[in-house]
Formats: sequence, structure tokens, C-alpha cells
Amino acid sequence: MQNYDLLVERIAKAAKLEREDVERRIEAKKAKLSGLISKEGAAQIIAAELGINFEDQTLKISELMAGMRKANVIGEIINLFPVREYSKNGREGKVANFVLADETGSTRVVLWDVNHIGLIENGTIKQGDVVEIKSGATRDGEIHLSGFGELKKSNVVMKDVKTEAIVNERNLNEAQQGQNIRVRGVVVQVFQPRFYLVCPECNKKVAKSAVGGQGAGEQKAEEEYKCAEHGVVVPKKKAILNFVLDDGTESMRVVMFSDQINALIPEGDLQDEKKATAFRDDFIGTEIYLSGIVKRNQLFNNLEIVASMAEKVDVEKLIQILSD
Repeated sequence: MQNYDLLVERIAKAAKLEREDVERRIEAKKAKLSGLISKEGAAQIIAAELGINFEDQTLKISELMAGMRKANVIGEIINLFPVREYSKNGREGKVANFVLADETGSTRVVLWDVNHIGLIENGTIKQGDVVEIKSGATRDGEIHLSGFGELKKSNVVMKDVKTEAIVNERNLNEAQQGQNIRVRGVVVQVFQPRFYLVCPECNKKVAKSAVGGQGAGEQKAEEEYKCAEHGVVVPKKKAILNFVLDDGTESMRVVMFSDQINALIPEGDLQDEKKATAFRDDFIGTEIYLSGIVKRNQLFNNLEIVASMAEKVDVEKLIQILSD
């Protein structure tokens, strides 16, 4: 509830109201909307009704909310990733990413503007620097900065920087796009695992191409796989596991990739039909703790969780904790 508490404090201070008054308004708004929105969502509506615009303020990372178009934050770059080139739908360009942190949490920042990316490429901004971001857009738990935003070094001294992402304990019916959540639920459906091919060197997806051709006197074309960085490679398989989790308030589809799958079953076992079937039969009905980011599936237009961690509930350990 840290995000909610900070939000209420800001509303109370800006509107010069008692905290209890703000909370009463939030609860009334939530009740009026039949509980269809979270407390944070109701708080945002109350803030708007009171004429409070968070886009004019510099926020802590824990106070960022999904859908903001002019988010302003200051933080330390704790992880800086290499600039990547992309080609999509006939468009080519570059994209840069880094993880920004302050004393309340951390978030990923995505840069799309060539001028901002240039600051990374020429070393003006590097890992360990404290930077100021203005007019960033928040979506899927990230800050996206276009040419309309601003990125510059800051003289602010950061203390007690938190490196872990902000994770909210949530019921599934309260989950919102962009939130990092932790939930306890039961696996009610498990789908057949899917696989994709990656480069054995860098684990990036590979592209398929054909060698030779099929014509008069020619053999059938052979397929080969190319990595953008390492050229022709012999690819390896990576797994994607999908299942449905139900916590008693809602059910939601979960997407789990290889690093997280290995916490439940060796990834390679999913390529063995018998082992995969045995795992699926055993996994259905299992109670687990799940952490991940809530994203919107563009194909089906519904929310799903991209898992970052999953562990089975240890009932005996839980009983011990509750009895202490």
C-alpha cells in the first residue's frame, strides 16, 4: 500500500485537507463505482476533481501511475543497457534502456529520441549518474521518453537508493496495467508449452532464411538461422509456459519464460512430451505465490501477468508462520 499512502499524502497536502477526509472521499468514490476500480484509481479521480495535477510535480518512483503523459522524476541510473537498433513495419531506428532508481523503488526507462540516445552513446550520461526526466509517458510499468520529453543530468545527491522493483500485494480483480504485483492463487488451467529459437551466444531471437532453391536440377532449399550479431548459428530452443491463475476474486492468464520456468521444472523437460504432460497434470490445482508485471495482451485485449517469480506455497511453513 506504499504507493496508495504516498498518493493520499500528496492529495491531502495539495488540497489542504485532512488525510481522513481524503480517504473518505476515495472510499465513497470506490463504492459509487461498485468497486470496479482500485483505491489508487479512485484516488486519481479525487485528485482530478480537486484540481490537483501530478504532471506538474516531480514524483517519487513509487508514486508513478499508469497512463501518465507528463511524468517527472529524478533518480540514479543503476543499470544501463547497450543501445539497440531495430527495424519494424518498414521503420528503422535506435532504442536505449536503463533502470532508474530512487529511495522508493526502481523502474525501466525507454528512450526513443535520437538526441536522448546520443547522450548515452557519447558518454554524457552513464551508469551511476543521477538524471532528471520530464514529460515521460508511463505504460506497462515503464517510463517512455520521446522527443517531447527531457533528459538531463542532475546535481541531486541520491541516498539509500532501492534497486528492487516496486511490488504491490494485490487481488487479481484489483490488478491494473503496468503494476508489478504479488498474488497468491491456484493454477486452474495449463496450456501446452510453446517454443522459440534463439542464438546460443546472446539468447536473442534468430531469423530463418533459406539456402539454395528448388527448381530444375536443384535440391530442396535448406533452412538456416541467422543472429543479427553472430551471423549463421545453430539455434537452441527456449520455452514459453502459459497457465491460468485464480485467487478467488478473478482469474488471469500468466505468461512465463525460460528463466522463471526453471524454478518449477527444468526447461528442457518441457520438450519431452511425457515429462511435460506429467508436469501439467501435477501443476493444475497447485497453490503458488506469483510475482510479475500486468500487461495488456494486444491480440485478445485483456490483462495478463508476465511472471518474474513463481513458487509453490509451503503449507507447513505457512502454518508455522501463522502460529508464531
